[in-house]
Amino acid sequence: MNKSIEQLLTSSVNYAGLYPPAGLKLNEALRNYVDFSHSKYAWMLANFLMPHSELPALASFADRKHKLKGPLSLCITGPETKTLFEFKNSINSIEEEIKVAHRGYPGEVRTNLLELKLPLSSVETLNPEELVKAMEVVVSTTAESRLLPHRVFFEIPGTEFDAEITKKIIKVIAVHNKSILKRKIQNYLFSGIKINCSAKGAGKTPSASYLADVILYARDANVAVKFSGKENTPYPSYNYSLGSKVHGFINVFAASILAYTQDLNLEETVEVLEEMNPENFSFKDDYFAWRELAAPIMEVKMLRMLSITSFNFTNFSDPITGLKELGYL
Repeated sequence: MNKSIEQLLTSSVNYAGLYPPAGLKLNEALRNYVDFSHSKYAWMLANFLMPHSELPALASFADRKHKLKGPLSLCITGPETKTLFEFKNSINSIEEEIKVAHRGYPGEVRTNLLELKLPLSSVETLNPEELVKAMEVVVSTTAESRLLPHRVFFEIPGTEFDAEITKKIIKVIAVHNKSILKRKIQNYLFSGIKINCSAKGAGKTPSASYLADVILYARDANVAVKFSGKENTPYPSYNYSLGSKVHGFINVFAASILAYTQDLNLEETVEVLEEMNPENFSFKDDYFAWRELAAPIMEVKMLRMLSITSFNFTNFSDPITGLKELGYL
């Protein structure tokens, strides 16, 4: 394995075994996470993704915690809220549930990321100023807490993929991040946007054009992104159960990084996202490239840390199998 594929995928996987289509029970999902952490592909692993409501049930982790090499790293998803008032107050209940988990396992649990879905009503009747204020309430609470994570990724609710709405939310997050810097909030890094690459609920898979548009807008607004997908294949493929084409995680990471290093436009970004021929990608020790466009390994490392953070996977076997078949692992 060469260094560029390793750098591209290091700490890239948030394991989402509790969520559809996997839908595992907590003890089974935790067992999978611990087992994967002992595999030779553990370098790909980032966090265990779990809903806030499951935190008190971490007692099922008791028989496995000693097998981890360090604390259980969590990415927590918050509750669905209907109003900005509920949204602002949800962070307090999340903090209490994290306290319960930490009391049961002091030093054994570390919360690294928080995903919060915005209230649908606030997105439909968008008031940027009110939304920025609501985000700042959440961030102020997390910054003051010793248990809450210092990075929050906001998600757009609903089953539709509307690029204009997504871009408006990204702009709100950018204004919010500038406010964080201006107010010099301590103990908080940044807020970002969660981008779904798969169908939400009964909706359709987002188009490559949608993904390209919002990836580029996030780049230009200097807003970090994390991705989520139900189908975990390296390159685009056709999923017969869904009856549609699904996106490849190599394409998503590559397009996002090349958007920075090569200043891609919309058409070029769509091309990278839709590229189905692995031979058009090359991975060397000091760079990776799509056709003639390259990203140096040090820039890949920096962008993965700050801008293109991670991908939620519902299973480990599909991505590992796909990468092995391609000769990447």
